[in-house]
Amino acid sequence: MSAQPRIYVVRSSRSHGGNVTYKCPTAEWALQKLRDAAAKGYSDITVLDPDGRKISEADLISCIQDASTVPSKELLPAGS
Repeated sequence: MSAQPRIYVVRSSRSHGGNVTYKCPTAEWALQKLRDAAAKGYSDITVLDPDGRKISEADLISCIQDASTVPSKELLPAGS
């Protein structure tokens, strides 16, 4: 039996109604979707890690940096 895929979930609300949910296979993808939602002006943006815990943009960046030996400028928090 194969293991369940470990995904990050990014959820947000559109200003004109409706919700958006992305199921992301990596922290990098979740970070990009978080930033996309913020750029589009979506509200109530939340990110859940593969264990279902709510995490922040900084947590995602930390996960990515922990998996990489070379920090990337692209990983800096938005507005830095």
